[in-house]
Amino acid sequence: MDKQLGEVLAVFNGAGLCYWLDSGTLLGLMRDGRLLENDGDLDISLWEEEEEKLKAVLPRFRQMGYRIYTASYSGRVFKYNLTPARRGLRTVDINIYRQSATHAWCPMYYFRLRAAQRKRRRGKKKLGGFLYRFLRAAWKCLNRRFAVHVSVDRLPWRLFLQIGTWWIPKDLYAGRVYLPALQACVPEKWEEYLAFRYGDWQVPRADWVFYADDRGIRQAAPEELIKI
Repeated sequence: MDKQLGEVLAVFNGAGLCYWLDSGTLLGLMRDGRLLENDGDLDISLWEEEEEKLKAVLPRFRQMGYRIYTASYSGRVFKYNLTPARRGLRTVDINIYRQSATHAWCPMYYFRLRAAQRKRRRGKKKLGGFLYRFLRAAWKCLNRRFAVHVSVDRLPWRLFLQIGTWWIPKDLYAGRVYLPALQACVPEKWEEYLAFRYGDWQVPRADWVFYADDRGIRQAAPEELIKI
């Protein structure tokens, strides 16, 4: 178990939070037995009913040296980001999921310049890739110094953020199981879940671009999907 992840999960487990490991964190641990080397985040998800419990443990994370920023959409917080003050540690991304009739959903966003990163990998738009890396580094530096709240659907943020939605069939999140070896909770149907998200999840992909290749992402705002 990664030391930082173990410390974070000890707080979650001690508070009785109903959470699960998600995204790249889940993929790395279940496929490789360790966190992905090129993934700078620890990904944890929970239902909106658990948000008050999460808020209750945030002071503990501040004591551990994390800066906390939140992101909201339509006035509702959907992400808590814990940014460590010390370099060399990963940020902790906590997504708050809600439910429609058929899906679990959570707003997501990325810098519009992220699209340039994919073209850069194909040998184009090197300047766009540089600007993206610069903005991401500046963003992380800002989070290390200040507690920031971002309303992603309001000015000025919506000018340079692309809004999408994590859109997951509810049955894939229907249950969770505690794995003693990881001292962590994961989706009960974690193999089906990883297959839904990543396709052939057991084979690493060097050219993976999450916002374009992840099958759990829809390039539409939550209200559009829920209405459909």
